[in-house]
Amino acid sequence: MRGKTPAPGPDRSTDRATDRATARSAVAVSVAALITAAALFGALAPKAAALEGPLINNIGIALQ
Repeated sequence: MRGKTPAPGPDRSTDRATDRATARSAVAVSVAALITAAALFGALAPKAAALEGPLINNIGIALQ
């Protein structure tokens, strides 16, 4: 069929924009997870340190 142009394929520019948006969303979720983990660690670390002292003392007494 001479003289006819082929049908246009899928628009790659919208595919790339979607890929970029998906990548940005993934990065945002990862950063939010890291911030949440750091906040939880910061909140729980002092409590864990406070529990560690009596636990070690009790083990030391039990071993004597």
